Amino acid sequence: MLFGKIDHNYKIKNRRNIFNFFKTNNIKFLNEVLPLKQRYDFELPKMYIKTFKKLNNKLNNKIYFIEDFYNFSGSFKDRASLIACLDAKEKKMKEISVASSGNAAISTAIFCNMFELKCSVFIPSFSSIEKKKYLKSLGCKIFEFKLPYSEVVKKCIEYSNKKKTYNRCTAINPITRDGKKIFSYELLAKFKKDVDYFLLPVGDGNILTGCIKGFLELKKSKFLKKIPKIIGIQSKSSPSFYSQYKKNQNTPIKYKANSVCDSINVDYPLDGHFAYEYLKKTNGEILIENDKEILKAKKYLLKKFGINCCAASAASFAKLKKIIKIKKIKNKNILLLLTGTGFKDLNNN
Repeated sequence: MLFGKIDHNYKIKNRRNIFNFFKTNNIKFLNEVLPLKQRYDFELPKMYIKTFKKLNNKLNNKIYFIEDFYNFSGSFKDRASLIACLDAKEKKMKEISVASSGNAAISTAIFCNMFELKCSVFIPSFSSIEKKKYLKSLGCKIFEFKLPYSEVVKKCIEYSNKKKTYNRCTAINPITRDGKKIFSYELLAKFKKDVDYFLLPVGDGNILTGCIKGFLELKKSKFLKKIPKIIGIQSKSSPSFYSQYKKNQNTPIKYKANSVCDSINVDYPLDGHFAYEYLKKTNGEILIENDKEILKAKKYLLKKFGINCCAASAASFAKLKKIIKIKKIKNKNILLLLTGTGFKDLNNN
């Protein structure tokens, strides 16, 4: 089985560039930590972080929601798609192919249109109706299969090899990890307090590895004092990486996936190898929660706080109370990463 086996290493030599990125949010100042030959003048959308006094008092901690869907595609995946498209342009490629449950596909299609590239997307049939409609409106070539996510990835790679297209499949292309690590740089610029706990949903593990990689780079260069306690949450109905991690196995294992949270409904975590290594290195954890609790959390966030996130994003909030209770956490800064908008996931409202 294929999985991500390559990871690029970088060294920050010009600290002034990183400080300039903190001020401008422009990727031209991240050239030392990105796999691109040229510098690109591209300012990233602003990050939005919300906290609610009532919830903080109730849980005896400061809870911060990172709403990472006020961007081009309404998904965290934009960073990886942007860097992948720039890399494809540098390599003189004409078409990008990607396998995705929907968010990465939409994100890739949007940036392909921006940079005048053709786009072919491979999606499983369990992708939401909203995502399928969105993809059709973007004009990309769509290949849909009644297959598990890992088998759809194989179809995409076969197509790329045959048609000689640039393949953006998560983790298989290590640039996706480097694109997603940009989030950690953005977070450090935006959030001026210490982060004690960082919770995020986990599917194939690529967002997890990207975030941790960014934190490690920043700590190594002394921009960050400490790595937060990182806790990934998977659905109990698609616990592929959870199962791998609990078995202390550094290579992905296949596990039946049947979650209603399509964004993390992964039967084989493509970035399982590096997710395992990075999580072990930072003493992080991976937990599971059932779909019923996740959907309940999604509805609660929308009704009580006006946060319209996708079901997968709500996984971390669904587990939050239990984590606080079990670990006896008090007076800490806890950040929850919400990776996608609920407008692409209306069936789960």
